[in-house]
Amino acid sequence: MFADERLNEHYGLLSRLSSPVRIPGRGIIGREREQEQLLASMSRAELCNALLLGAPGAGKTMLVQSVCQMDTDRLYLEVDPARMISAAGDPDRMAAMLKGFFDEAERFVSDEGRELVLFIDEFHQIIQLSDATVEAIKPVLAASGARGIRVIAATTYDEYHTHIAPNLPLVERLQRINLAPPDEETTVKILQAMAVRYGVAGQFADDHLFRLIHEYTQRYMPASSQPRKSILVLDSMVGWHRFTKRPIDRRMLSDVLMESLNVNVAIRVDGRKIKQELDRKVFSQDLATRVVARRLQLCVADLNDRTRPMASMLFAGPSGVGKTELAKQLAKLLFGAHQGRLIRFDCTEFAEDSSLALFRSELTRRVWDLSHAVLLFDEIEKASPLVTRMLLQVLDDGRLSDENNRQVSFLNTYIVLTTNAGNEIYRDIAQYAADDTGSGKQLVEYEKLIRRSISTTQGSNRFPPELLGRMDAIVPFQPLSLPTQAKIVKSKLRQLVQDVLIKHNVRVAVDERVLQYLIEDKGDPDSDAGGARAAVAKLTDEVSTELAAFINRHPGQRHVRIDVAGTLASGNKQLLTSDAHIVVSAMG
Repeated sequence: MFADERLNEHYGLLSRLSSPVRIPGRGIIGREREQEQLLASMSRAELCNALLLGAPGAGKTMLVQSVCQMDTDRLYLEVDPARMISAAGDPDRMAAMLKGFFDEAERFVSDEGRELVLFIDEFHQIIQLSDATVEAIKPVLAASGARGIRVIAATTYDEYHTHIAPNLPLVERLQRINLAPPDEETTVKILQAMAVRYGVAGQFADDHLFRLIHEYTQRYMPASSQPRKSILVLDSMVGWHRFTKRPIDRRMLSDVLMESLNVNVAIRVDGRKIKQELDRKVFSQDLATRVVARRLQLCVADLNDRTRPMASMLFAGPSGVGKTELAKQLAKLLFGAHQGRLIRFDCTEFAEDSSLALFRSELTRRVWDLSHAVLLFDEIEKASPLVTRMLLQVLDDGRLSDENNRQVSFLNTYIVLTTNAGNEIYRDIAQYAADDTGSGKQLVEYEKLIRRSISTTQGSNRFPPELLGRMDAIVPFQPLSLPTQAKIVKSKLRQLVQDVLIKHNVRVAVDERVLQYLIEDKGDPDSDAGGARAAVAKLTDEVSTELAAFINRHPGQRHVRIDVAGTLASGNKQLLTSDAHIVVSAMG
């Protein structure tokens, strides 16, 4: 509403549907070119109306506020489309209301002897209502110079192409001004001006922290625009400073980003600690965890290529050796216990060429929602060639367009591909080069053979060889020996005993021969046998199921024992087959 009661009394529509443009404390920093272009548009009768185009948060409103401060000869009013639509009630009445609104504006110019500039943000909201609404606006734009009314419309690129561009006569009546997001230098100047306005300029010894704000918001907030996202982060830091009295420094910036985005930009751990964390759940894969840890150190030191995803790695090895588990541990190390940061795609679901559109939609949607994550593409050799070609673009450019032609950034993602291709090589390794630690001493000798086998595999398990050249690291996994499988099964047995105690208050004792039975009698060192996954499946089928059945039959029993009945074949070499089996009983 206008402060002048006379305006409220004599210009009802004008006062109800618009308000004076707010004048900022100081002009916009670093946007002189756009300011000059807009002022020039306002001064020329033949091009007196402007259409500001830019992403949300690019500074369209701030630019008008700044020009309003410089151009004191005209009165700037901001039209409220939402209030106008609400007052009209329906699209059919909107055209009549617009005509009355502009007639009143023309009368104001005539009475006051002062030109009027009407700023209409979200311009598309009015245009999309009806054809009659557009026709009510066109005469005003065509003769605005004679009427003394200037119009500055603003909208986004998407809304422009959808609602405004198809109407060529409307477009010809507006001078288009594109507002590109400000570069780093301009954003830094804006942040410095904001710090002065907030009274915290003394917290900044130089512009280093401002540049970090710009860098981190560019990397971790790709869906938002500058300078808005940098200003929002600075606002949060100032709020923290005033509330906690903490200094505004790099540590506070890290804390703000962690709280608002769950992004840990302050990861600072040595190589040994990274590897130790990865080794906690991935057994006997010393070479694999070492390769991943080294690559991760490059990312932590911020020395990776910023034009591509943070890291891209191919986990190669037979089934059940820990490829998926290592990807899970990588996500946990980078993003804490939030397993939502591991985005998994089973490539067997995208084996047909017809699944390309679904794959693009799922991939871009999930990364748009969660731009900093570990992307796991399981069994990439099973994917359609069209899908793998799309992944090539992601690996090369770090971006991909979704079905709405919106650019989605992959620069903050860690991409892991897994493959079982080259099984014949791993079969030989399992038989002739077993390694209980996965140290890689034997794998190194087979590395060229593994690469050649992966790239030349044909048929349904064909691996796209062009992907090999895009990978930052090829991570070979050692086939699991029986001692390694025993270590994994022992860990699962320990977890089973703990779960039963917690959930049922039942104490379980396990005979040591149970592990021997599962690994030596039932185990298989063949790389095609399924590795740890198969061993754990045997544990579930023969032990967990028997234990569950006993607990269900005897709910009052508090002490249970798991034994092996019969003779173990591994304990008697003369037996061709074992008659041993698992028995669960009550302890006396």
